[in-house]
Amino acid sequence: MKYRIIIIIILMAFLSPGCTTQKNIREGYEWSDFFWRNEEDASKPRILFIGNSIVRQFYNDICPILEKEGFNCDRYSSSRSIVDPALYRETKIAMAKYDHTVIYFNNGLHGWHLNVEQYGKGLRKYVKFLKSQKAKNAILVFALTTPYPSNKPGEKMAPRNLEVLNRNGIARKIMKEYDIPVIDLYGLVEPELDKYSKSKGDVHYNQKGIELMSDYISNKMVKLFEEHNKSSK
Repeated sequence: MKYRIIIIIILMAFLSPGCTTQKNIREGYEWSDFFWRNEEDASKPRILFIGNSIVRQFYNDICPILEKEGFNCDRYSSSRSIVDPALYRETKIAMAKYDHTVIYFNNGLHGWHLNVEQYGKGLRKYVKFLKSQKAKNAILVFALTTPYPSNKPGEKMAPRNLEVLNRNGIARKIMKEYDIPVIDLYGLVEPELDKYSKSKGDVHYNQKGIELMSDYISNKMVKLFEEHNKSSK
């Protein structure tokens, strides 16, 4: 009888939804990097940029703009999908010792094994995570995912761009639920995508595109910071 009880307990442990594990699917190679600018300067408010290679592209251009406005800038860029447990661990590393004043975040150009429902569930969970950490007092700002262009002549967007649009749609709904401002990078670059793309079919941007995003994002973030300060007085 004792052994039967032990076997039942073990089976319940394996079958319990809270104890089951789901395989974490990753890309052929994964990458993450961090950058803390003016690391020892605690006299100014800090902005943390969380995203993928798009964030890594514009970071060096946007930092001098925001530094003139009185901010220091940090960066966590990665290929992690929105459901990867490593995303959470690495976000904690990116927050480091700072209480960031503003956190800009995006996740959308990786994790293509996820359908839109899974992506939405993961994004909502990540927002809750940010709000429960040191970021709970920060101004959160979400950026819509940029377009996925086609490399075929005469075709502007790749079929995968439909997934980008679906992800952006559900992201807008989630951010509205949490009253998080949205920066529309998709709408910014899409009308003249050929002008700003690094090359045909490349999801990355040339210097004109980088400067466009840097100016646009910095203006939006400074305004949000000023509005937040006015409303909190």
